[in-house]
Amino acid sequence: MATDVTRTSYDPGRRYTGVVAQQGRVSLDAETNEQGAIAAGERVRDLLDTVGAAGTPDDGYAVAAGGGYDLLIGAGTMYVGGVRVRLDRPLHYGAQPDWRDAVGDPTFTPVPSTAPSGRELVVLELAEYEVTATEDKALREPALGGPDGAARLRTVQRVRRVDTDTSGCAGALRSAQQQWAAEGLAFDPATMRLESTARLLVEPDAPDAEPDPCEPGSATGFLGADNQTIRVQVDGIDPETGQFDLLWGYDNASFLYRVTPGTAGGRELTLDRSPVDTHHQPRAGQAVQILRAAAELAAADGEVEGWAAARTGVSAVLAAPYDPDTRTVVLPGPLPAHCLDPAATPQLYLRVWEGRLDGVAQGEAVPLPGTGLRVRLTADGGGPLHPGDHWSFAVRPATPDAVLPARLLRTPQPPDGPRLWAAPLAVIGWPFGSFRVLDDCRRRFVPLTGIEPCTTPQPEPTGDQGCCTAVATPDDAAGSGLQDIVDRAVQEHRDDEGATRVTVCLRPGRYELDQPLVLTGRHDRLHLEGCGEGAVLAVRGEPDDGRFAQGLITVVGTKDLRISGIDFRLPRVPPAGEGPDVLLDSVRSVGLRVAGCSGLEVTACTFGFPELPEHQMFGAGVFAGGDCRGLEVTGCRFERQLRRGQPDGTGVPPRSSQLLAGLLVTTVPDEDPQTPVSRLFDTLLRDNVFRGLSVAVAASVLRGGDQRIEDNRVRGCFGGVWLVPPPGRSSLDERTEQLREMAAELGVEVRGQLFAGGPDTLPGDLLAAARAYPAPDLFTDPEPPAPPWLEPSTVLRDNRVDCAPCEDEEEQICGPAVVVWGQPPQQTDDDVGVQMLTLYGNELTARWNGPVAGVLQVPVSTVTGNMVANRFTDGEGAFANSLTVLSREGLTAVTGNVLVGRPALPDRLLASPFDTWLPLNTVRP
Repeated sequence: MATDVTRTSYDPGRRYTGVVAQQGRVSLDAETNEQGAIAAGERVRDLLDTVGAAGTPDDGYAVAAGGGYDLLIGAGTMYVGGVRVRLDRPLHYGAQPDWRDAVGDPTFTPVPSTAPSGRELVVLELAEYEVTATEDKALREPALGGPDGAARLRTVQRVRRVDTDTSGCAGALRSAQQQWAAEGLAFDPATMRLESTARLLVEPDAPDAEPDPCEPGSATGFLGADNQTIRVQVDGIDPETGQFDLLWGYDNASFLYRVTPGTAGGRELTLDRSPVDTHHQPRAGQAVQILRAAAELAAADGEVEGWAAARTGVSAVLAAPYDPDTRTVVLPGPLPAHCLDPAATPQLYLRVWEGRLDGVAQGEAVPLPGTGLRVRLTADGGGPLHPGDHWSFAVRPATPDAVLPARLLRTPQPPDGPRLWAAPLAVIGWPFGSFRVLDDCRRRFVPLTGIEPCTTPQPEPTGDQGCCTAVATPDDAAGSGLQDIVDRAVQEHRDDEGATRVTVCLRPGRYELDQPLVLTGRHDRLHLEGCGEGAVLAVRGEPDDGRFAQGLITVVGTKDLRISGIDFRLPRVPPAGEGPDVLLDSVRSVGLRVAGCSGLEVTACTFGFPELPEHQMFGAGVFAGGDCRGLEVTGCRFERQLRRGQPDGTGVPPRSSQLLAGLLVTTVPDEDPQTPVSRLFDTLLRDNVFRGLSVAVAASVLRGGDQRIEDNRVRGCFGGVWLVPPPGRSSLDERTEQLREMAAELGVEVRGQLFAGGPDTLPGDLLAAARAYPAPDLFTDPEPPAPPWLEPSTVLRDNRVDCAPCEDEEEQICGPAVVVWGQPPQQTDDDVGVQMLTLYGNELTARWNGPVAGVLQVPVSTVTGNMVANRFTDGEGAFANSLTVLSREGLTAVTGNVLVGRPALPDRLLASPFDTWLPLNTVRP
């Protein structure tokens, strides 16, 4: 870790941008190294300005389960504080090639044999190592006959596990900062540097007696006869007293040897080569340090050809000198067992120092014997020192009262190294013994060539932001910062007619909100867009009040609003303690709350539901009510994370305690419960993914028209798409009994249930909770304009729905994949459900004792080209209904379907034998 240099001349305070060689001058190693340091510093600053503090362009360093309770770190690239690192292949935490000395390292947490009881923060830590030809033999040129050349720099990357008591990245990072502080390090989030708090001051050591006039020499300052670079390094620290040992040496302590331990506990060490001369042979009373192999040095073909030496190790003072005949030194005591284990330590190294000063206290002036100098170490804030911190300074006999760099004589200076960085990767937990990522701390970004300035270019871009009217960063999320940016952008850039589209772009990162973002009529024609990937909207901490009960974003009374490219991490709002039983003790979790809006577009967003298996819960990704005409939800993902070990397609929330919907559209509470307000016109749901929820889409509206539900994927949900009328004067269970009576009158055989919407049923509880949920404070339901004349029609086509039973469902029964329930149009002019339905090209699968697809009380329907399968059978192997169509009007066509489970269909209005739809379909009863 130390190199043979004459001095370090680089000083960032001077702001030099390069080194200029001059003819006829001596070439100095310090100048060459300064040029490299200048270029490296400039590169770091460029990357910090371009990438930011930390980020990955390719989803690198993702944390996953690695077998047992080990972790697997995904391949890819990560930028940390302007330093680029890469994993070419996935990395197991328990077998890190850059942490070969993990055994015996107190900062390494061994892979547990049982499930950890708490949460952990997974952190990537980087360290800059100097590597010489002793460590990497490939650096030595054989033609030179022995001497080595230049050394190399290598960034060593290690993944660390830190205990934490929080499930969010911000809180977990504070836990890590406390751990680092105990190690003498302070974390700077702007640069991701782990900066040592230690400081060193060099002072001249005045002689104890008056100088002898007959003996020439310096009264104060450096007493040596050679030009030297002195290195000082913090060694062992006593945690009880805070005292520490201090190693120091000439030649920058650069003399390093490979050694082979002998017998007697490794006390005798054989050097791989002889020292360069007798002056550099280890002497009795001289300090040495035994270092383990720390990081593998592998060639491009994967062959390990060397190991970088550790920064710290076992130090000792030799009682006997080096034996040149056997090339051995003898330590005063045995080495720890892990140093002698070839599996844990494939190579040992010996570094030669000049001396070791034991039991030094902070602030104590400690002389370096024979140098005429003394050093004084302190720590900012009085905290502990960090083992391995080192300082190098040059001294010259020609200028004995000078030290290079001179600032070490003026004020206490931070160490020269080691240079360290850190980046949180994820907060993980092990509930029920299963691995789970509780929060992903990585920031993703799109390379410059992949950035699209916005999804819908404007004809007249504003300022220098392209088509972004305003740009927000994660730092703006605190307080009301994000709300202020949105409000200001609308106020400053909206024309008198309000026709200008205002686009607020969210740069990638995690936006931790202190309060929900509220969008009202003043925000008409606003586009809130996540730029690239990785604009995450979440709650800061875990507030114990109900401020996020109306969602991360609350939208009330807007027109032509667009939200795209945002990752919603749904909040966990404590129970309100009031309301109906289904809400009384339920944690509430809403992403986007919509009330009385028209023309709302939600595109390419992700809605991540929290995993709370031990709580009752009510939640929805998009929760809409009131007059919601023109609602479009396209290209979005609604998903609840699965626990490790659960196969894809399972993991439905417990039916008895959790009610989670991807898209929930229902009535908004009104003073008169008999006249609920809910209208849904011109709706488009396309290309969405729903996974691990109670139901993908549930809509209970009073009037609807022109609803298109296309190309959606539903997997691992209890139910699929449910379009049902509001209860009105009779409950859904009462209406279900009326349907049974209708089926009996029509001679249609209905097996099992039709639709269970009463208490203690998932549909009933979900819709009851949604209807009882309070409306946003700003919502008032204006009298909507009369809708244009159209028949309330619905199209469901090319959807794939595969339902799954709930986790607590003993009978392994789920709900229906599709239910479209109209209602008679004669009750009132406004009380009209679905009147026309096209059900085409869908794949629908479920396992329950009712129809997988139900078309109920829809006057005009076409059911064509679907595959409908019911996996539920009775005790005799007969399948339950696959498809049920009930309607008195008889304007129904059911053709070209593949049905597993006997269908329940009305007769055709033709004479026998053409009075049935069965021959026009493929049926396995």
